[in-house]
Amino acid sequence: MPIHRYTPISGPCRLCGEGFDHRQNPAEADLAACPTCGQPVKRAAAPSSVHTPKLLKPLSVSDAKSLGFSVFKKTASGEFERQ
Repeated sequence: MPIHRYTPISGPCRLCGEGFDHRQNPAEADLAACPTCGQPVKRAAAPSSVHTPKLLKPLSVSDAKSLGFSVFKKTASGEFERQ
């Protein structure tokens, strides 16, 4: 189900702030009021931006070890051994 962003019509609220995200079925009608405070709301016109981390380079074995991770390598017999 998609997540829609709703904002209060009359301005920020003490309970829901600048707005809230609500998961709803596409067949359902838009919300008319905030489920928390009951204030009238409208659905935001554009979806909010999604922030995803971007990796600059693949994590190398030496980088992983320096960060404290254990690095394993698969042997020919199918088992893993620590590097």
